[in-house]
Amino acid sequence: MDVKLTTIPKNNFGLFYKHNTTTYSSEVSKMALFFLIPLCTALATGYFFNKSSDELAYIAGVFAAISLIFSLVLAPWQIQFGLLIIVLIITNRLLQENESKQTQNKGEQFRATK
Repeated sequence: MDVKLTTIPKNNFGLFYKHNTTTYSSEVSKMALFFLIPLCTALATGYFFNKSSDELAYIAGVFAAISLIFSLVLAPWQIQFGLLIIVLIITNRLLQENESKQTQNKGEQFRATK
């Protein structure tokens, strides 16, 4: 794979220059989309799993789960990081809801024992 580097010269108009000399590659800005193939496969087999009730549906469900995990492994780090943040936020909210329910239940149990 041959990568062509381009240099942007620095603008020398006193204090008003935009950027220093920057070297970038057009290949770096492209995100690999190979993870979409197993993701689409997982979505299709998951749909088949929901619509069918025979034994083949269970095999399709297992294949969908494996394809989903494989697509997450192949996903670029930006998508993995975004999913990690979403999972942490959802987990934190569920934990807070669970703790508030537990404190309400303890309060109700305390009133019932008096």
